[in-house]
This record gives sequence, C-alpha cells and structure tokens, in this order.
Amino acid sequence: MTDPYDVSRFEEALRESLGDRVRVISDPFSGIRVTAISKAFARLTPRGRRERVQAVIPDANIVRFELLTPDEASFIDQEELDAAPVQAELPLWPEALASGRANEITVRFPSEDYGTLTPPVVSTFYSLRGGVGRSTALAHASRIMAAQGLTVLCIDMDLEAPGLASLFDVEEGVTEEIGVVPLLAAAEVTGEIGPLDAHVLRVAEDSGLFLLPAGRPGAEYARLLSHLDPTAWYGEDEINPLRLLVEAVSNLAERPDVVLIDSRTGISPLAAPLLFDVSDINVIAFYPHPQAQAGTRALTRALLAAKSRRSTEDNPCTPEVRFVVSPVPATPEVRELYSERAQDWIREWLSVARNTAGGPAFEALEEIVQVIGYQESLAASDSVMRVPGTDDFTVVADWITGLVEPRDVLGEPEDALAEPSKGEVLASLHFAGETAENQEWDELHNTFLSTADVDRALDLETVVVIGRKGTGKTAVFRKLAENPKAIVVTSPPELVTHRSWTPDADVYQALEAEIRARGLEWRQVWPALIGLAIHQHLPDAPQPDWIKEPVGVAAGVSTYLKTDLLRDFRTLITPEQAPLLIGEWLQEIDRSIDGDHALLFDALDTGFGNTDNGRRRRNEGVSGLLTTVGAVGPQLRRLKFKVLLREDIWREVGVPNKSHLSARSARLSWSNKTDYLRIAIKQAWRSEPFKRLVTARLNKPGYRLEDTPIEYWPEEFVRNAWVILASERVSGGRTAYTDNWVWSRLADANGDHAPRALAQMMTVAVNLERAFEEGNRYSRSIIRPRALVESLDEVSSSALDALQRDEFPELDPLLSQLRVIGSTPFPAEQLAGASPDLVRLARDVGLLEAVSGPRDKTERYRVPEMYRKALSMTRKGQA
Repeated sequence: MTDPYDVSRFEEALRESLGDRVRVISDPFSGIRVTAISKAFARLTPRGRRERVQAVIPDANIVRFELLTPDEASFIDQEELDAAPVQAELPLWPEALASGRANEITVRFPSEDYGTLTPPVVSTFYSLRGGVGRSTALAHASRIMAAQGLTVLCIDMDLEAPGLASLFDVEEGVTEEIGVVPLLAAAEVTGEIGPLDAHVLRVAEDSGLFLLPAGRPGAEYARLLSHLDPTAWYGEDEINPLRLLVEAVSNLAERPDVVLIDSRTGISPLAAPLLFDVSDINVIAFYPHPQAQAGTRALTRALLAAKSRRSTEDNPCTPEVRFVVSPVPATPEVRELYSERAQDWIREWLSVARNTAGGPAFEALEEIVQVIGYQESLAASDSVMRVPGTDDFTVVADWITGLVEPRDVLGEPEDALAEPSKGEVLASLHFAGETAENQEWDELHNTFLSTADVDRALDLETVVVIGRKGTGKTAVFRKLAENPKAIVVTSPPELVTHRSWTPDADVYQALEAEIRARGLEWRQVWPALIGLAIHQHLPDAPQPDWIKEPVGVAAGVSTYLKTDLLRDFRTLITPEQAPLLIGEWLQEIDRSIDGDHALLFDALDTGFGNTDNGRRRRNEGVSGLLTTVGAVGPQLRRLKFKVLLREDIWREVGVPNKSHLSARSARLSWSNKTDYLRIAIKQAWRSEPFKRLVTARLNKPGYRLEDTPIEYWPEEFVRNAWVILASERVSGGRTAYTDNWVWSRLADANGDHAPRALAQMMTVAVNLERAFEEGNRYSRSIIRPRALVESLDEVSSSALDALQRDEFPELDPLLSQLRVIGSTPFPAEQLAGASPDLVRLARDVGLLEAVSGPRDKTERYRVPEMYRKALSMTRKGQA
C-alpha cells in the first residue's frame, strides 16, 4: 500500500498542474488511484490524458485512472469527488490478502470478552494444499461434539471434489436433487433458499450428527456448478446465496448448535467468503513443509483482518483462527521437531495481531495449535464411522464447542420465585483473601475447610505440619489454638493474646548469645522455652524444684515481658545439669495435667528475622526444635508436639532420625482439584442469596445441599455449584474449562496450590464483575470468566510479593535476571551467571521447573503462570 505521505505529495503536484478537482487515494492492493476533472484533458485521448498525469508524477505507481473534462463530469457531484474514499472490505481473496499486509492488525475475537455466540456456531475447515487431514479432522471433531449432546451439521463445500458423504458412509443417500450445489444455483435465480430438511442426511442414528452434502456429481451437477459465481454475490445489492444458506440452517427441524464446513483447498472463489465472511472460527490445517509456509502466512494475516457476518458497525467481529498441524511423523523426536517448527511459523504469522487494548492478541500457542501424528488406521480408512475416535481431535472439537452458548445443563429451579437476582448475589459475596492471621474468628470458622490432609494436620498424633506459605498452616494453627487445652509456644505476632507470648528476632538473638556463652545447643534450649510457655497457660503447673524463685507471671502481674522470659530462661539453665533437670520437669508437668494438650509452634519461618544471620539462626533453631521433638516427645503422654513448618525449611534442616518424624507429618499441598474448588464454594456459601440460588438449582428430591457440609458434597455438586459461580469455560477461543484454568494458573512449578491465592482471585474477580455488570450484563454465571482472567495479574503480583518479600528476599537477584530474560521456558544456560544455590532454591520453592528442550533435550526452565505475569515474562508460543 502506498505511503500516505506520497499520496499527499502526488495530489498536491496534480492540483498545481490540473486544478483543484483532483483526488488521489491508495489502492487497497498496491499503488494509487487518481481521479481528476480538468480542462487540460480537452481534445486529449484517454491515453494522452494518462500520459499527462504520469508526466506530473512520474515516480507514482498508478493502477487506476478516472480522468474527465468538466463537461464529461457534469453529472458528478463535487461532494462525491471530495468524499473520503471507502476502501473495499469484501470477503474475497484479493481484498482479504491485501488487508492482511498491514504491519499491525487490531482484532476483536468473540473470545476476547470470554463470551459465547448464539447458535449455530459456524466453523470452516480449510487447507491451502490437500492431504493434510482437513476433512478427517472435521469428521472426527463432529463425532466428538455429537457425542457430547450437541446437534452438529456438516456441510460439504468442497464442491469440485466432494467427499464428506463417502467419509461418513452415507453416499448412497445422496440423490441428484439434493445438496449444496442445487440449493445455491436455485438461490442465484430466485433469491431464496428453500427448506433444507429434504437435503440433510442423518449420519448417526444415536446422535445429532447430520450432513448437507455437496450433491451427486454428474452432468447436471457440473452444469449447475459452472454457473455459480461467488465473487458476484458480494456486489452492491446482489443476492448472496451463501449467506441465505447459512441463515436457513437455523430453520431446520433439528436446529444445529454447530455447523462445520469442509472447504475446497487452494485459492478457490468459494473458499474466500467461507473463511472471511460466514465463519465464526476457522480451523486451518497444514503440514509444516516450506512449501506451505508463505501461503499459509498470507492466509493467516488475511484472516486476522477479516470481519465475520456477525460484525456490526459498532462491534466488529474477527473470526477466530486455530491450526491443525498434520500429519506429522509419529516418532516422538521428529514430532517435537515439526511441532516446534510449526509454532515458530505461527508465532510470526500472528505477531501483527493486537487486541483492542493494544496488547498481543494471542497469549499462548499451545491453546490454538494441535499437532496430530500420522496414524495408519486413519490413513487407511475409507470412512471415519469405521474407525475408533482418537483424543487428538478432542481439542479441535473443544475449540468450537467452547464458543457455543451453553444450554441450561442445571435444569429448571425448583421454585423460580425463590431465586435471587444476580445483583443480589454479587453484592453479598465476600471471599477471605486476607491472611489467616488477620481473619476474624467467625470468618475463620465459616471458611475453614476440612479435607483429608487438613484432618491429618489437626490430628494430635501428627507432629509436623508442612506446607508452602498460603496453603493454610496458620489456619490450622488457629483452629488448634482455639482449644482451651492448647499451649502456644511460638506464634505469629498478630495472634499474641494476653494468655500467650512469642519470641521474636531480638529474643532469639539474645538466646543465641546465651547458648554460645554457656556452650549449649538449641536442642537444650527448647525444653526451657516450652516449660515457660506452659506456665503462661497453666499457672498451677508444677514449678521447677531446683530454683528458689518461681518462674512465670508473678502474683498480681498481668503481663510477661521479653525481659521476664530471658530472666527465667537464665535461671532455668544456670545449674550444671540444667538440660536433664528441665527434661524431668517437663515429664512432671506431663504427669500432672488432665487430658491432651497440644504444644503449638508456628511462625518459625519469619520469627528469627530475614537477615542472613537470622536465616542461619532459624535453621539451627528449627533443627534443634525437631531434635527435641524426636527426643523428648516419646517421653510425654499428655503434651503433644505440633510444629507447623514451611516446606523448604523442612527440607533444609538436618535432624537425627528425620524419617521417624516424616512418618508422623502431614503436608498441606491441595493436590485434589475438587477440594480446591470447595474452598471457593464454602466461602461463597456464606452469602444467603448465593445459597438460595444454588439450592434452588441443584437440590434433588431426597438430597438437600443445605443439610450436608460442603466437605461431603459429591464431586458433581461441587462442580455444578462452581459453574453457577464462575461459568463453565474461560472462553470458547481458549477452550479451557474454568475449573481447569484456575487449577493450572494458581499452581506453582511444583504443582502445589495455595487456598489464599484462590480466595484472592475470587475477591478481585467479584470486584471486577461488579464493575463489568454495570455496563455489560452477563447472565451465564455470577462471575463472568473474563473477571477471572483479568484478576490473575493482581493475584500473580501478590504471590510474587509474598515470595520475594515475606519468604525469600534472597531471591531478588534471580528475579531481576528472570525479568531480563523476559520469556518462558528458556534455556538453562541463560542462568549460567546466577548462584547455583539460588537456582536450587527457586526450584525448591516452585518458582522454576526444569523441562527438556524439544530438539536436543537440553535443560530449560519454566516459570509457572502464578509468577510469570508478575515478572512480565511472555510465554513460549506467545505471539
């Protein structure tokens, strides 16, 4: 396309030579168009007029002239001449391919708003070259969709070489009177499409799979086909048989949810409007051979610039585009090679696409590309109806079904009057996104979820509770601490009450000084601290009999200060045999108390401080504590140790007989997706309107959800309640179910999940949804998927901040290096200059995952979505 600067220069030069009635515009394909009305053209032949213009602007590539004298142009209105030119946007190959040559193309896909389309959703399967499995992909995807309960109509638009009827094994049912060709030919004459039902064949009796064949090839078929002129259908005021056909589909007795069109290969006249006009989503099949690269690139760019039939003046709609790479060699190494080559190509093809916010329109190629290996059973079969289905095509089916506006799979409510409005539910929702330390007791009780892992963590026979930050350790601690017989030895400072105290970094530093001065070890210090903690909770417990003054809170004194703690500690450890005496004192206390008492230890990760010395002191202190637990614990019957510990610290510390402690440990990892969803459902359940909505939709005769704790709901009810809350799919374009999307996005590199991250996501999503609902109502769920997606930025920033500031500030240099690297996964050699200890730590804490490269198996690192967003890293495959 000609540079706008040149257009202005050419127009100015011509006005000086010919007068003011000159108009120069860019041609949509190449060069310029010149319109001029001038007396200078009098007595000149058309050729002479062109030569006169060309002489004025000799360096211009003029592809169209309209050169008239004033008398000849007397019928042309000046306003018409001066009007801004409207470049053609016809869904035909020349216009489409020309539009795709822009350096940047703004697209607006249906999936950009994470929404769905009213049925039928139309999808065209296309390939520039044959033999790449286009029709096979369509046929198998159609069977999968029909098996899911959708009504699917396949239309054979490969009119020059029809084959779907044979592929579906219904060729005998195709007569001369039926098919696409007779329908389109008749519409060109009458301007109407007759009823389609007589033209449609049922493919499978046990599902809603139908075929509209091209027709029965023969002399009459060839005659009718020769008269079809798709390029003429898009002239001004022309009848458009193709659009009439697509519109008529909705009048079928078996109205389809999905229409799949099998298009002819190559740059055929009919393929263009199928791709650039009637389709909602195009599936492009190609084999990653260099012969296909340039053509498929041009096609892809043209699709990005296209506007589908659903477009309006205020709301342009770009057809979705997806890629099937087929059939690649089945050998894993070769398949990976071809897969990476195809993704490299597609990444470049899509690099010009920008969403309406100005960002990249495609986030990750793995969501829009499916690689299908060569399968002899598929290649050798004459009919897809005789070949078992394959999972390779499930993704292809999901691309399309994800765009279909879902039916109400939950059924009608028991009592429609009992259902609250969405606004009422939305206003009442509150999720506990804050830390467990800051939750009110009532909120903690109402949101605390009991699972098998949590129950094991609460069991007094479990000695060590292990988990990452945000996995619920402090919630377990608070649940244990509310028991009147619980004895808090260490805790987060936010939870200190008048009945408990907790050491802090200053206290631990002072204790270390005492340890060094007296030649002690941390394993000998903890029993004294435990004894002093017991006396804050049980002031009537036996006093140590080897000292003169009692330890603990003095009579009439209500507080116990850090200085009191240090004073009593020195008193206890002064005798020569203090460690033995203190151990015997704990045993005496144990014999004197009634019932089991949990000795609780939390905040060991931060209590020692985050300096290098603090972390060293922490590891030594925690190692000493666990040694004490292993040595002293078996001697006590009523006093039960319960140590809540961050997982990386547990791995780091060395402890004699650590395997014995491992056998009595519980790990809070949230490895069950359904249990993870229960967290959101239980927190939403505190909303009475939400509870009324869910029970009205899901209650069944003899089973009332409100009578059953959420912990014991069957998986089916958990997922259906989740769909009511957050919809079923993230978007049609991205095909992910919302539960799977949340599950994968909130996992660290070790696959661990934190309840806090989910609560934070739901909190942000609810706030976003309230804003969205004001201007754009969404009735499919309480929270639209778009709100979930956009909440991830804030959740990711919060997760990285907690990792960097609260847990591992030593990771700062590595995080800076990851920001510079800028994309994931990346070759491990890019971290060659980083400290091996930091890289090891990053892997331990779930910031990095080691993966193998597809070609040479060299090691690479991947940053999970949980942290990728906050690091502003692009994902491999991002356009």
